[in-house]
Amino acid sequence: MKKILTIEGMSCMNCVRQVHNALMELPGVISVNIDAKTDTAFLDIKGNVDDDKIKNLIDNIGYEVIDIQKI
Repeated sequence: MKKILTIEGMSCMNCVRQVHNALMELPGVISVNIDAKTDTAFLDIKGNVDDDKIKNLIDNIGYEVIDIQKI
C-alpha cells in the first residue's frame, strides 16, 4: 500500500530529516520519500498503518498532517 501525506511546517532539510526518520520508525513503513518543495511525503507500507497514528506521530514532532491519500 502507498500513502501520500501533505505535511505543513517543513521549512528546511533538518525538518525533512526529522519527519523522514520519525515515519521510518512506524511499524510497517518500508520507505519514505519526501518532496520538500511540495511538502509531500510518499510512504510505501507493508500491511496497514493507521492514519491517526501517522497524524499523532507527526503532530508530536511539531508538524501537521493536512491530508492523507491512499493509492
